[in-house]
Amino acid sequence: MSDVVHEITTQEEIEALMTPEGPPAIIDFWAAWCGPCKMMAPHYEAIAGELRDGPVRFYKLDTEKYPHLSAAFNVRALPTLLLIHKGEIKDALVGARPASEIRKKAEWLASKATSRGLLSRLFG
Repeated sequence: MSDVVHEITTQEEIEALMTPEGPPAIIDFWAAWCGPCKMMAPHYEAIAGELRDGPVRFYKLDTEKYPHLSAAFNVRALPTLLLIHKGEIKDALVGARPASEIRKKAEWLASKATSRGLLSRLFG
């Protein structure tokens, strides 16, 4: 893994992400034998690097090495990207996606993380 994409290896890491206090995050569920995963990986890494200073954290979970961790998410196809905000899955992207779509979803997630509520926006 790189310094901008972190590998999930423990149940504790999953639990920390899935709490209301957890960071906005994108988890890439992948496997070494998965051709589309390999095709998408450089795009995912590049976008994580571009958005490294933002609120969204990028993770990878190897479904072959850690099947017990991926089982809780009921992932049925690879690659799958899950977008998490305040401990809830907000969106899922199944199958290899182009960099532009990954970036758009990451920016959407970042906007959710930094947005203020309607009343705060209206009345300061």
